Amino acid sequence: MPIGSTRAFVLGGNAFGEQDRLIHLLTVDQGIIKAIAPGSMKIRNRFGSLFELFTEGEFHYYWQENREMITISKGEIINSHFKTVSDAGNIFYFYLMVDVFLKFIPQNHLEKRLYRLLNVILEQRAAGIEMDLLLLYFLIWVLRIEGMLFNPGLCSNCGETQLDVAYFRTDYRGLLCRRCRTTEPVEISAAELNFVKWTERGKPSDLSPWKDKLDRARMIRAFTRKIQHHGECTLNSAQYLSEFA
Repeated sequence: MPIGSTRAFVLGGNAFGEQDRLIHLLTVDQGIIKAIAPGSMKIRNRFGSLFELFTEGEFHYYWQENREMITISKGEIINSHFKTVSDAGNIFYFYLMVDVFLKFIPQNHLEKRLYRLLNVILEQRAAGIEMDLLLLYFLIWVLRIEGMLFNPGLCSNCGETQLDVAYFRTDYRGLLCRRCRTTEPVEISAAELNFVKWTERGKPSDLSPWKDKLDRARMIRAFTRKIQHHGECTLNSAQYLSEFA
């Protein structure tokens, strides 16, 4: 039974048998992995609050060669984000992020930028940056990391680069300019195109000046649907956000 350890964020879990729990971890060195936490469903268990959503911890584990999942033997909390994540104004936005991680990102896909992205989102929400701006930043960066973000300065049909407004293609594989648009309904303004460009180097700590320049609800809906289209998945948690009401 080889033994290892990893730093990771908890992406949630569910019952696995009567006393155990299946945990999803976003690790710093292995991507998203599944883990069994023996006895963690007991009222008194050795893990305590280790498996609260988005807790960052150091997890010690072992595995058998013929098993796909690791088994957690112990862990220590590095950062608890319980207060931030459980706040009524935040929780459903974070549930959507979990949905994206588990349904859109492949298991064991090592991409350290995803770990850093989640870490900075949690830090900046605790610092007071608006939750919907952080979610929008998150959605754009997940698409960028996975190689599915469009070029915000280019019409995918005619190659026009001077875009004062653009429209999402119905297959979400790029943008169309005014001349190439036919019946595509989802618009993205010049300011919103500039925002997408800005996110490539802009920091979440500097998001606030954008809040009055964007139709945040429309952009969240559009980028969420783009993720669902490319990932061939349904992000059920989106229905609980006011942006989708």
